[in-house]
Amino acid sequence: MVKADRLKRLRDRSITKLGDEAALDHIGALIDASLDAGFAPGADRAINLLNELEKRQPSAKLCARLDYFRANAWYSKEVAVGARGSWAWEHPEREQQILALSRAVAHPGFADLDVGRRCQILTNRANQLNVMGRFIDAIEGWDAALRTVPKFAMALANRGYGLKRYGGLLDDDRERAILLLHAHDGLVAATGADAVHDSPHPYALIQRFAEDAKALASAGDLNRIRELLDLGMPRLGRSKAERKYRRWCLDERLFLNSLNDLGPHARAASDDLVLPPITERLDERPGLVTPPPVIGFFNQMKQEYVSARFMLYEGLQDTKQHFSDRGVRMFNTLDYPMHSLATERVRAAYRIAYSLLDKVAFLVDHYWKLGKVTDRINFKNVWMVEGKSRLHDRFMDYSNWPLRGLFWLSKELFDDQLKLTTGPDARELHEIRNALEHKFLQVHEGWAWSLGRPLPSGEGLSFLIDSDLLERKALRVMKMARSALIQLILAIGVEERARRREQPDTVIANMPLFGLDDRRKRRDPL
Repeated sequence: MVKADRLKRLRDRSITKLGDEAALDHIGALIDASLDAGFAPGADRAINLLNELEKRQPSAKLCARLDYFRANAWYSKEVAVGARGSWAWEHPEREQQILALSRAVAHPGFADLDVGRRCQILTNRANQLNVMGRFIDAIEGWDAALRTVPKFAMALANRGYGLKRYGGLLDDDRERAILLLHAHDGLVAATGADAVHDSPHPYALIQRFAEDAKALASAGDLNRIRELLDLGMPRLGRSKAERKYRRWCLDERLFLNSLNDLGPHARAASDDLVLPPITERLDERPGLVTPPPVIGFFNQMKQEYVSARFMLYEGLQDTKQHFSDRGVRMFNTLDYPMHSLATERVRAAYRIAYSLLDKVAFLVDHYWKLGKVTDRINFKNVWMVEGKSRLHDRFMDYSNWPLRGLFWLSKELFDDQLKLTTGPDARELHEIRNALEHKFLQVHEGWAWSLGRPLPSGEGLSFLIDSDLLERKALRVMKMARSALIQLILAIGVEERARRREQPDTVIANMPLFGLDDRRKRRDPL
């Protein structure tokens, strides 16, 4: 434990006469001491000192480090106020950690940090996203850290824990077993002699990782699972064009398949995500014997997603003039405008993918019976009290991890602070959607735009953007739509299991569902 007098001296010390590095060292010591003692005033003081140091306008590299320290200070406060493990959806301490770590990653000075510090920042950000329910984005964050240092122990271990929890949400035994195997392997790798630790004394952590890996090994026959992975690897498609398309989907992690979050594995090259078993009372739709309407609704959402995904692929891959663009008279506005079928495919894919987020909100309102005004529901307000900016009472401390993740995904789009901390591909997504739907989104050739034109702008008649950036943003929206669809299905699964536990004596009659034959997925020639 930190002695009270030393902690008081650390808290009261001024940084006015200290250089930037010395000041940051002092603040780091204060954060560590406050964490050890569970001393919230010390964390508050550290945050104020970091703000004071930032006013000196230090180097870009130091600014990125400041945000890393700021996240640590907020973590110290989270521990001190007893907020760890909370199911609160609005969580100021965790939100500030995500903000600070996201700022650090997006800061120009991030690239100048040593690889160890970059891995710490990426891993800590992924950890916080995972806690709040954004486990798909968390996996990408841990993978980014492992691309920097492939044996970084904390990324390996936390990815393992994240995959274990993710796998626990899945109904499919095969997929759950494969995620369990990867979770085990990550924990084992974190205990290896070649693992890179960011602590000088990692022995207690190594022992914990080993024990948890052993527990996972006892939960299933991992050798048998590993053997099954090597048998009968499926082909990616019948034609060269189909195989190229499916390889692109795998590489970008765009299949509606949890296995695709593990990487570009051929076993993930299908969109097998479906709703879990849904229960409804006999009096909900008296006289009707058809499946619940949500089944058809999700079918349509899934079709819109995979169609938009293919449109995006075609828009990104096509470099030739299409015959439909010939003979279309237009004027050259002398600013390298982009008008083509390929560009329209990218624009249409963006619009469809974004619209799926609002449809996810509509289904959330229907399934959880929130009773909102249907023509006003969108991905921003479905979580709130009708007509107000306050979180709905239903969700205050609601223990549904993937549903809370959906709420936090919406914050990336609409929270003013979070929007400023994301990378260029994730900014202004809502504004671009509005310009596509209601205004004039003017796309210019990327190569020419980069020679000296300004960044995207929404001023005046048009919203200006270069083609390269629009394509990156469209891909980002597609990934967000995928995350939203997967998390919605898993959230419904959590709710269905909870309802069955609460009503164990309820008699439930089964209605089988049959797959739609691929031969029927065509325009009716009659």
